[in-house]
Amino acid sequence: MKWLDDVRVIVSKKKYENEGVFKGAVGTIIFAWLRNDQYEVVFSDENGRDYADIMVHVADLELVRDNGLTDEEILKDLPLHDPHWWCKIEDGFILNLLGEKKNKIPYDYNS
Repeated sequence: MKWLDDVRVIVSKKKYENEGVFKGAVGTIIFAWLRNDQYEVVFSDENGRDYADIMVHVADLELVRDNGLTDEEILKDLPLHDPHWWCKIEDGFILNLLGEKKNKIPYDYNS
């Protein structure tokens, strides 16, 4: 999972539901600098109108569609082109664009 990928919420949580986002909702990652292991995700209705723009924990998401962007394309669009600054999820690991892992155990984002 990375910037501009489509993702699905796979759990029910009150903090998401309070924003109108329920289990099964599909949104797009719009900010992928992980803070507290969360992505900023925007959710739109069938008419393309955004109804929620919230932070969602990475463990509460699954990939629906990869946008096909390469690391090089993402790096080019980053402020100051700093590869430390952006993160993606790959094989259960939180990685920056240098390949440095934030978690030690795959899918255990607190390790």
